Amino acid sequence: MKHSTHLGALLTVLLLAACGGEGADSAPTDSAVSSKQLRDLTADDVQSACDSLAARVKLSKEDACEYLGLVASPAVGQPCGTVKDECLSTADEAAADLDDHAADCMPPTEHRAGCSATVAEYEVCLLAQTQRVRALTCDSELSSLETAPPECDAVARKCPQILDVGGDQGAESP
Repeated sequence: MKHSTHLGALLTVLLLAACGGEGADSAPTDSAVSSKQLRDLTADDVQSACDSLAARVKLSKEDACEYLGLVASPAVGQPCGTVKDECLSTADEAAADLDDHAADCMPPTEHRAGCSATVAEYEVCLLAQTQRVRALTCDSELSSLETAPPECDAVARKCPQILDVGGDQGAESP
């Protein structure tokens, strides 16, 4: 479970980094889109939501690399700071690759199928996860990533496949 949780968190960071944008003053998601359930999103809705989220979930290069260092250091057998420094020296190339592959900031269509959480609920969760990642340092405990923030409870309950929370909570009926 710990491995899949960390993998889910890593995927979240990659998603956050892929969203692009600068600053934190992006307009909130359009109310017509924010009230839609994730399962009902069209390609235009996904683009609209991602456009409004991009600047608010953008990680700095340092935040993304520090996170990578924290998560990857046990696997590669190097200190977090070393992994972070290596990442910082190559992050621009990796970010360009991510931008080439970033179609949207929403979960993939197959994960949204059957998901009754709204875009607004997902947005609150994603912003909370972003703040959690931004707060990490190489001195942070990896265990702090093992649970989703409380702001993600609605998404976890309605769409456990998105947050990889396992079968304990179950999916809420649509």
